[in-house]
Amino acid sequence: MKALPKEIKTIWYIVEAIGTAVGLAVVIGLQVFLPEWTDWTLPSWVLVLLYAAIAILTLCGFGLVHYRYAIYRYRVNETDIEIKKGFFFRRLTAIPIDRIQNVDLDQGPLLQLFHLQKVVLVTGGSHYEVEALTHDEAIAFKDQVMRLAKEARHEA
Repeated sequence: MKALPKEIKTIWYIVEAIGTAVGLAVVIGLQVFLPEWTDWTLPSWVLVLLYAAIAILTLCGFGLVHYRYAIYRYRVNETDIEIKKGFFFRRLTAIPIDRIQNVDLDQGPLLQLFHLQKVVLVTGGSHYEVEALTHDEAIAFKDQVMRLAKEARHEA
């Protein structure tokens, strides 16, 4: 099975940092503006719990990026596409080639910054993602999957 590009780890770290910044902004906003707009303030023990929760979630998030990367794998073969992911609850998903209707390439701002693309496999009832591939890998992946899907539908 193939691994994702190493740049995805940096993106996952950035996403964790953004989540931490948003959490801190909310708590600080509550701490500063709640007394300004109302007569109510957060008890200090609640603030301690909120800051501790943010710290724990941040440490866990940053700590799990390496393991998430180590476990996330994908493979394309003649009959299906396999995507293996998960840390605590590992999941191996096999998507039959003949069920694939379309392959989309998506690229958000962070993926654009690192020249990566997300591959979305669309079936009749669902969609599956390979979180990031380089541009060339994504195009080759899409072409291979669409070719195999057309061949599988003609054989059936």
